[in-house]
Amino acid sequence: MNCYKCGYDMGEDLYCENCGTDNTVFRSILLSSARAYNEGLEYAKIRNLTGAVASLSAALRFSKYNTAARNLLGLVYFEQGDMVLALREWVISENLDPEGNEAAKYLGELEYGQGLLEKYDSNNRKYNLALSYLRQGNRDLSKIQLRRVLKNQPKMVKAHVLLALLLMQEDNYEEARKELNTALRIDSGNPLAISYLNEVHNVFRERNDKKKKKKKKDPVVSFQDGNDTVVVPKQSIIETLDSSKGGIFNVLIGLLIGVLVTVFLIVPEVRERDNSAAKNALIDVNQSYTDSQQSIDLLQSEVASLKERLSAYEGQADLKQSYENLISAMAYAASNDFGSAENLLSSVNRELLDANGQKGYDSLTKTISEGKAKEAFEKADGERLMGYYDRAATDYRKVVDLIEDYAEGEAIYYLAFCLEKDGNKADALTYYKRTAELFPSTQRGRAAAEKVLELSENETGRDRREEDLT
Repeated sequence: MNCYKCGYDMGEDLYCENCGTDNTVFRSILLSSARAYNEGLEYAKIRNLTGAVASLSAALRFSKYNTAARNLLGLVYFEQGDMVLALREWVISENLDPEGNEAAKYLGELEYGQGLLEKYDSNNRKYNLALSYLRQGNRDLSKIQLRRVLKNQPKMVKAHVLLALLLMQEDNYEEARKELNTALRIDSGNPLAISYLNEVHNVFRERNDKKKKKKKKDPVVSFQDGNDTVVVPKQSIIETLDSSKGGIFNVLIGLLIGVLVTVFLIVPEVRERDNSAAKNALIDVNQSYTDSQQSIDLLQSEVASLKERLSAYEGQADLKQSYENLISAMAYAASNDFGSAENLLSSVNRELLDANGQKGYDSLTKTISEGKAKEAFEKADGERLMGYYDRAATDYRKVVDLIEDYAEGEAIYYLAFCLEKDGNKADALTYYKRTAELFPSTQRGRAAAEKVLELSENETGRDRREEDLT
C-alpha cells in the first residue's frame, strides 16, 4: 500500500516511514472499496445487475482509483444496454490508470468494431424518440420505436420495461409479462421490472379468482302453497325414480306413448310442411334468377365505376408507409441528417395522417428548415470571414429563402453585405431595405437603413453623372 500523502510504498505498515503519516483510516477506506467491489462481483455473477451497479458505485465512492470496480461497472452498464454510461466509466478508468488497463481493450473493440458505436448511438436516439412520442401521448409510435430498438439491441433493459408498461396500459398483460421476464433474465434485480411483474401476476390472479367463483346450485327448491312456503330438497332423476317402486314403470309407459305420437302424428305433418317450404323456395330462386338477369347491366356499370375509383386511389401513398417514412425522417432529423430527412418527408402523404401525425409532419418540416438554414448559415459565415463573398452570398441566400428572419436578421443583413462586397449593389440595396423593414428598432436594422441611404445616394449621383455625360 502506498502512503496517501507522499506516495511512499509502505508494504503492510500503517505508518509511513518517509513522512510519518498515519494511514489507518486510509487503509480502512481501501478495504471498504474492495469489499464493495467483491459484493458487486457476486451480484454480477447471479445477473443482479441493479445490485451490482449499487455496490460498484459504492466502491468508487470509497476510492475512485479502484480500476477493477470501474471497469466492471462499465461492463454491467454495457450488459444493461446503457452504452453511454459504460463508455463514461471506461474513459475515466483509462485516464486514471493508462498502463495495462482492460478499459483500453473495451474501448478499442468498440471503436474499431463494424459500426458498433454508430449502431448504439442510433439505438439511443430511437429510444429517446420513443420517450418523446410517449410524452406527446403517441403510444403507438412509441411502441414501434421501442420494438425497433430491441430488434437491434435486445439487451436494453429499460426499453423492455418501458414497452411492458405500454402493453400493461393497453391491458395486454400476456405480452407485458413476456417483456418483463426478458428484462429480468438480463437483470434479475431490476426494481421496476419486479414491481410491474408483481402487478401483472396480481391481475392474472384476480382473473382466475373470478373464473373460479361460480354460482353454487341451491340444494333446495321452495314454492308458495297458500300462505305457507314449502321447501323441499332437490332430487336427481334417479333419486326421483327410486322414491317409489312403480316410478320406473310409469316412466317407460310415458316414453312409449311419446314415441308413438311422434311417429304417427308429428312426423307426417313435418314432412308435409318441409315439402311445401321446398316448393316455395324453388319459386323464390326462380324469381331471384329472373331479377338478377334484369339487373346485370347495372352491376357491370357499378363494377366499372369501382375499378376507376380503385385505379385513382392506387396513385396515393399507403398509410402505413407514410407513417414509417415519417418516423424514419424524424430519426434522420434527430441525427442532423436533414437531407435524408427531407427526401423521406417528401414521400409522406400528409392527408392520410391523423391529427397527431399531421402535427408531427408540420413540426418536422419546421425542424428540417431550421436545420438546413443552420448548416447553410454556418458555412456562409466561414466563407464571409475568409473573403469569399460570392460563395457566402449564395449560402446566405439559401438561409433567407428558408427563414427570412433567421438569427434575428443576421442572415439577411450579411447577404446584403456580401452582395455589396461582390459588386451587386442593386440586390444589396434590396436586402438592406428588407432588413430595415423587418428590424427597424435593432442596431442591425438601423445600420441597414444607413446603408440604404448611402447606396441610394451613390446610385443617384451615378445617374446624374451619366445624364451629364449624355
